[in-house]
Amino acid sequence: MTRLEICQEYWDRLGIEDEKDLKEQIKAIFTRHEHQSDALVDIYKLVLPDWDRIARIEGFPEAGNDLWKFICRQFIEFDGKHHPDVFKGGIWMNNGFSSNSHLDPWEISFENCHLIMS
Repeated sequence: MTRLEICQEYWDRLGIEDEKDLKEQIKAIFTRHEHQSDALVDIYKLVLPDWDRIARIEGFPEAGNDLWKFICRQFIEFDGKHHPDVFKGGIWMNNGFSSNSHLDPWEISFENCHLIMS
């Protein structure tokens, strides 16, 4: 299976069928955590369900512009509540997915992301 197929199969099990469902899953991540690093890991787990078997990631998953901006806004809002003294959204901009304007607005790509499994 390709990385994208693994992600899609996981989303199917979670009941993510469209943009609305994906937004709800992402928003729920931010309600479960107090720290931005925990939210970031859960965002990665959403697209890399075998997260616990990954030793290292070279590169970053890519997101379409609308998805990338949606997640970034969630981090900005989250940081405003939980980390008011940090650059809001900074963890996403530094360690989150890359934005790719060539993808569909809510698409994910692993083309520039290589996983080293443990």
